[in-house]
Amino acid sequence: MGTETVSLTGVSLKIFQENLDFAFRLYKHISAQPDSQSKNVFFSPLSVSVALAALSVGARGKTHLQLFEGLGFNSTEVTTEEVNQAFQHIHHNLNEKTDVDLSLGNALFIGRDFKPRPEFLESMKRYYESEGFSTDFSKPEEAKEQINKYVNEKTKGKISDLVQDVDPLTVMYIINYIYFKGKWEIPFDPKATKEHDFHVDDKTTVSVPMMYEEGGFYIYHDEDISTHVLQLHYNESVSMMLVLPEKGLQGLEEVVCKNHLRKWIRSVEKK
Repeated sequence: MGTETVSLTGVSLKIFQENLDFAFRLYKHISAQPDSQSKNVFFSPLSVSVALAALSVGARGKTHLQLFEGLGFNSTEVTTEEVNQAFQHIHHNLNEKTDVDLSLGNALFIGRDFKPRPEFLESMKRYYESEGFSTDFSKPEEAKEQINKYVNEKTKGKISDLVQDVDPLTVMYIINYIYFKGKWEIPFDPKATKEHDFHVDDKTTVSVPMMYEEGGFYIYHDEDISTHVLQLHYNESVSMMLVLPEKGLQGLEEVVCKNHLRKWIRSVEKK
């Protein structure tokens, strides 16, 4: 679980907090799927929310309302402009970080016969730092190569085959990417890494290389949900939060929410 310190105020802060709710709802939905059982679940809730918020820019009526409600936004309390400005703020803050290698962006691959409204394209560029490309979806292999090449470049080779198959009837692809590379504030000594047993579940144990470091770390024991929390810093504004439940992962997944995350960030102490 990664954490970023982003300065937000007013309505933008409210939107960001509501988006945390969306992140946990989405995680619970994904982890509850039959094909996710006993598997690692890895995704960026920010990427999903950015893509859906960007899509809402071009939506109207019921579709726009459904996208807003799905993201947890109340259209009677926040406007489309305020949501756009909040995500613009997030993009700007994350992409401005110079002490880690972090980039967030979007791209539109638009079918040659589809003509989006100019104001939609302008909003995508202004608020979501989105690039636009004309794509011939009637040639699926060429379209797939174009999209995958773009993603491969933006993620510095980490994601090379995002798109597997392209439907020739496709109108548009909205692609979101996020790339991160950082160094631990307190590096682990490679010489201390040793093989140890890792318990996947009650029935499965595998031997894996485990890093080891002795010292003071930011930790917290959440007695309310019987969970240990460890925060490892890359620097002052970027960190990773590791969560270890005492009574199994499923129980934690059923109850964890944004309030727990906020409490953990506030409560960790160096010991």
